[in-house]
Amino acid sequence: RLGENIATTPGQVVFRNQLMELIQYAPMTATVARRPVLIVPPWINKYYVLDLQPKNSFIRWGVEQGQTVFVVSWVNPGAELAGKSFDDYLSQGTLAALDAVTRATGEKEINLVGYCIGGTLAACTAAWLAAKKDPRLASLTLLTTMLDFTDAGELAVFIDEDQLALLERHMDRKGYL
Repeated sequence: RLGENIATTPGQVVFRNQLMELIQYAPMTATVARRPVLIVPPWINKYYVLDLQPKNSFIRWGVEQGQTVFVVSWVNPGAELAGKSFDDYLSQGTLAALDAVTRATGEKEINLVGYCIGGTLAACTAAWLAAKKDPRLASLTLLTTMLDFTDAGELAVFIDEDQLALLERHMDRKGYL
């Protein structure tokens, strides 16, 4: 259960919109690093994939090291989000979270961490910011993230033509995945 045996690192929602909530974790050290860390998990997992239990929580470890840690918690999509695109996840996801982190901390530079497809979105965010000459990102760290999808590697086992056709039919019928 959330807060009992998984996702036990203390934190609270500090921002929300139609696509996500932003959680800020409580400090666990007397002083904290000036520059905050924003974690972008994959849509398919919940934010607590990086906060399972105290002994294997990346989030708790970061907070214990004196970091000010934020994580995006994606909403479960429904028909009301069927019209949303990757651009929306960029603008209303990572960019909105970066804005909220800046408002919460007053810091203009942020360390961005992306995990899995959240890392792909984080990398796209970094590229978008660079193209706009927006200097907010101090660093970008990607965990198990694909950037070049021309050779899907091991993932190809799950995405043959039959699987893709099935997914497309499902999304055409429901409007979302």
